Amino acid sequence: MIANKFVLFSAILNLLCIIPGSLVAQEELSPEQLFLLMKASSEQYDTFEAKIKSTIYQKIDGKVKTTLTEDIISRWTREKRFSKTISTTHLDETPTGPDYTPIIRTTCAITGHWRKRLIQAEDNRTPRGYVESGMFLKDPQECYTIYDAMWDLFAAPWDRIDIVKATATFNKDENNYVLNFKIRDVPKSHLFRLYIDPSRGFIPVKREYVKDDGTVMAKAECSDLRQTKGGLWIPYKYSWIAPRSKITNSSEVEEVKVNEPIADNLLDFAFPKGTIVHDEMRGLKYTVEGVDEGPADKAQAASETATDVTLTARVKEEHLRAAASKAEQMLETLTAEQAVPPAIQVWPTIVLVTNDKYEYKLSLAKSDGTKPVLLNYEFESGSLELSSLKNLIDDQNQLVLSINRKQSHSRFASGTLLLQLKGHDEVIKVTFVSPPLQDTP
Repeated sequence: MIANKFVLFSAILNLLCIIPGSLVAQEELSPEQLFLLMKASSEQYDTFEAKIKSTIYQKIDGKVKTTLTEDIISRWTREKRFSKTISTTHLDETPTGPDYTPIIRTTCAITGHWRKRLIQAEDNRTPRGYVESGMFLKDPQECYTIYDAMWDLFAAPWDRIDIVKATATFNKDENNYVLNFKIRDVPKSHLFRLYIDPSRGFIPVKREYVKDDGTVMAKAECSDLRQTKGGLWIPYKYSWIAPRSKITNSSEVEEVKVNEPIADNLLDFAFPKGTIVHDEMRGLKYTVEGVDEGPADKAQAASETATDVTLTARVKEEHLRAAASKAEQMLETLTAEQAVPPAIQVWPTIVLVTNDKYEYKLSLAKSDGTKPVLLNYEFESGSLELSSLKNLIDDQNQLVLSINRKQSHSRFASGTLLLQLKGHDEVIKVTFVSPPLQDTP
């Protein structure tokens, strides 16, 4: 799943100390603690659905010009992401004529195993489709969501951050932490610098990609942060800047929904009739045939409801043989996977305990769709107390826990819930953390 991009290594899960936005303590924190603060904050977000207006500026001949504007519908979940972008080019040298339009529509869908794109122009050009393996697009900006604006580290893998050599300082004037780190096992990698706001849920409100000589290669920033009804912070403006190319991309959020269910059909799309598809996963190139969109389909698409399109492909015989061979390999892989016990997922893995909340929920699921069975549990902590645990797995796929800080403990507090589930040999660990009380030394 896409959340794996942001998973931190388990070796540092016990180095925990989190301060919520309402209790800001200007205390020095280690790099390990800051990374975990961001991790705990990011795990509070389950879905995003938004309408966004984006503008790209470029300095040309000493003047800043608008080169591209984009209207974006963006959706994000931990398993999938989707975007539909209408791009309009504004360059002076844009071609003109009856067979050209400066408007391009790009639709993207990504899962943990594949990604696909559809590129359409409002002229006589043939629609183009692309299907590729893997999670990420070649140009990450093509499916850039609000979640990415908050938590992406210029596509750097979180699990390869050199936490040992990282440094962290607190800037009292700006009331934020400055965190510097590199990617391990890459000796010549440049420096990443994060500016983390403890008053807004430890979101990195500014990120920089810096050369060893101090030159900023790229910069991203979140601003106009507002709280949802549930207390989560959302940037209504965000931007990224590439100083060397003199390009700035500035985005404004027009509408946004957070942690609301998103129908699965709104996270995928079908290639319309006439699309030439390059399928790198199966080694195929074909033209989509079948039912084209009628007026009802177009109205449905306009309301962002998925349209079913019957697809057939014209492919060469050798392509069919290649596809059959790959299908046989996939079947063998699936058969082998069936012998492995179904995986059990518990979410979140790090839970923030605050003074104004005593009940916390964990979601549990098995990969084969059956219900997990809780055999036993244990809570370990010298600073937090587990008052009760309700097993609602059968009805709601959840465990509901009541946890609070011990009165005698005013500094950083943490605890670990150990879950023993049927058919799962390893004990599953969930970490609970609580910030220091305000004005404690």
